[in-house]
Amino acid sequence: MKAVARRLIKTREALGFTQAEFAREIGVAKNVYNPFEKGRRLITIEVAIKIRDRFQVPLDWIYCGDRASLTVALNQRLQTAA
Repeated sequence: MKAVARRLIKTREALGFTQAEFAREIGVAKNVYNPFEKGRRLITIEVAIKIRDRFQVPLDWIYCGDRASLTVALNQRLQTAA
């Protein structure tokens, strides 16, 4: 869960959003999204799909850390943010 939480944070920051803005962009309440980034709950597939659909972030990245299917632009932003 902690690794998924770290990837969520890195992804959100690479996209340039605060947590509240990001939650709003994917259509969930901040208090629903916050525990996913804190590592208190594993992100639900429904919310992960919202991220995928809105920002083209592959589920393989969110759940497994596989960078292979990330867009070039997002991969570069993640490397810069690291």
